[in-house]
Amino acid sequence: MTQTSVPTIWIVDALDERAAEIAELLAPLHATLRLYADARKAVFHARRSAPDLVVLGVEECTIPSDEILGWTRQFNETANMPVILVYQDGESAEVVDRAMAHGATDALERVRLHKELLRRVRWRLPTSRSEKGRRDEATRSFEFLERVIHASPNAIVAARRTGEVVLFNAAAQRVLGWSESEAMELNVRELYPPQGAERIMHMLRSRQHGGPGRIESLREEVVDRHGERIPVEISAALVMEDDLEVATVGIFTDLRQRLAMEERLQEAFETLERTQRQAVIAELAGAAAHELNQPLTSLMGYAELLQRQGHSAEQAERAVDTIHQEARRISEIVRKIGRITRYKTKEYAGGELIVDLDEAGPSEVVPTPPSERGDGL
Repeated sequence: MTQTSVPTIWIVDALDERAAEIAELLAPLHATLRLYADARKAVFHARRSAPDLVVLGVEECTIPSDEILGWTRQFNETANMPVILVYQDGESAEVVDRAMAHGATDALERVRLHKELLRRVRWRLPTSRSEKGRRDEATRSFEFLERVIHASPNAIVAARRTGEVVLFNAAAQRVLGWSESEAMELNVRELYPPQGAERIMHMLRSRQHGGPGRIESLREEVVDRHGERIPVEISAALVMEDDLEVATVGIFTDLRQRLAMEERLQEAFETLERTQRQAVIAELAGAAAHELNQPLTSLMGYAELLQRQGHSAEQAERAVDTIHQEARRISEIVRKIGRITRYKTKEYAGGELIVDLDEAGPSEVVPTPPSERGDGL
């Protein structure tokens, strides 16, 4: 019952005349009555402020009674709300049984309304403080759980075994673009690329992705209301009842920002790597120019000396020896450059950094074999 002692009863019937008849029969209760012709509207209103009891007429209703009750029982605020089903005389027993299986509290033929309705409503209304307290505590627990689900930063979507969406939290609405009421009209297959939902169901039933009945941290794609494919990381599970699959629930994280950040980091890394390579090339070129300049100067000087006439054999021999020494020096410098695996820099003229070839890579000096000295040139 509500905060006051006056109960709140909703009458949901497609025909105003039948709803008015039920309201007249319930007048002795002095309850607050509210009439609805649209069952779906009543369900969504009940989520904001659930009544103490609902009388539901099923004739000529555009939505099957079992579906209405399925919606009612999926929401925390209305999960325990008493619902008395009123059906036409001669209604199929299968229809009534299906409605009772989906959460109807009681069922009554319309022909028996005048004799039975008032008594059954009184019996179903909470009459004690303890019962009301238990209902209020359950409602608060359900409300807290719903707040947790809707506050989750990860999208959470649940669907019946047949695919109808029954839960669509705020993060799912933000990522996929549908409102909660719009999502309730969807089949879960519409949230995936072609064959995507079937593939996930196959994996849920296998042992390769976290065990039968669940998958963990799987990279997949979902489809928003505009048809755009969104990369996500998804975990999912089967909801079981008496060893039967009754629903699925999926929790997924939008990867678009993460992938964009990874792409930017990769681009920055590649740019840094190119910059470092260019710097190494510049430093190595500076070192080569510096180290090779001195022996080349000596080579050119002594070569010019040999070209001149009038030198003694002894002077010519010394010039040739010097040329050989400087050639070996150049060879050693080239060898060092070819063996660089790590390097250090040193400051050169004007503060420019060049590679220190003596500290770069393996530094041991391999003597030049006599056969490579060019003796007898």
